Amino acid sequence: MSHYQVIWNGPVLGDNGIGTAGREYVLALHRLGVHVKVTPARRRSSLSTPSKRLMLALARRPLVRKKPKVLVYHRLPHTLNIAQARKKYDYLILNAVWETTKIPRNWLPNINRFDAVCVPSVQNRIAMRRSGVRVPVYIVPHGVDSRAFNPRNKKLAVTKKGAFLFVSVFTFQHRKNPETLLRAFWEEFSARDRAALLIKTSGFSSKESGAWIRGRIAAYKKELGIRHKTAPLHLLTGSASPRTVRGVYTAGDAFVLPTRGEGVGLPFLESLASGTPVIATGWGGHMDFVTRANSFLVPYKLKPPAAGMKKAISRSFRHLFAQKGQLWAEPDLDSLKKQMRHAYEHPALCRQKGLRGRRDMSRWTWARAGHAMKNAIEKTIASKRRR
Repeated sequence: MSHYQVIWNGPVLGDNGIGTAGREYVLALHRLGVHVKVTPARRRSSLSTPSKRLMLALARRPLVRKKPKVLVYHRLPHTLNIAQARKKYDYLILNAVWETTKIPRNWLPNINRFDAVCVPSVQNRIAMRRSGVRVPVYIVPHGVDSRAFNPRNKKLAVTKKGAFLFVSVFTFQHRKNPETLLRAFWEEFSARDRAALLIKTSGFSSKESGAWIRGRIAAYKKELGIRHKTAPLHLLTGSASPRTVRGVYTAGDAFVLPTRGEGVGLPFLESLASGTPVIATGWGGHMDFVTRANSFLVPYKLKPPAAGMKKAISRSFRHLFAQKGQLWAEPDLDSLKKQMRHAYEHPALCRQKGLRGRRDMSRWTWARAGHAMKNAIEKTIASKRRR
């Protein structure tokens, strides 16, 4: 057992990206023999998995009086009372993720009062430095469970045999760029093509229901003036079982998401681990593992996020992403169309890239992420002791 105790403060029971990442980091540290306590861990979701039950067990662990205490804060940095935290813990580490070239202004004062920051990608470290973060910034990557996400998973039945299926998984928000994805698909593929697009998505509140999302998409198609019969679009909205989501990835011949910004992009990791190549914007945290060998990259221009929000069909989070000095990627529509058409016309190439993606993801494990997190924690402890 480690000579220090880690207190992980984050939503480790959530089924979203931050919940999955936090839970996997904690599990990896636990397997490495780090004395981890979770706080808080409330019953907010199904406890059907052993990992979630373990989170509750780790939450019941007491604080160890004789061990140095390391707080890993996996929440918005400005929400921690640093003065109070300093009274309880010997070291403060922020675990953060961000999607534009600069972090929100109200994050900075608190971040520089932590002892260190852990981020999951090169793009994130650059954003931190450009924003004025002066404390050490360590890259601690995410991982993917290649046993759970693998090419042998049963495919979700969507299209007739022989049709080329594009798939996409994202929350229904402007940053994910549903506008460009839908427009590219509608304009490039007609009913004459043996192609289809399956989107797995969900909103952020009860008002953003499946019916609301379908209405927004229908209104957008009408606004674009698209009157010809397009290739089929299938929508899977709301919550879905892990088995269904895994079946979405393996059903696809190519995964496509012209995102404007990603801190990591868990769906990219999951798709590649499932043997399905990715069509993605060539900028963001996912560029640490999305390559020309396993994917199709779409060129882009860095632009202020507010520029495209007037035509958003989904939630924009303007208060976070429309601040002065922030930029993110606007992928080129015509290039996206070309990449989708190229993938459609070359299914063998898609399979080749998918196999390469599967091999590449064998290195992107949560065990590797746990080692990186453990190293960041121990470097922080050693660095502060030398002061």
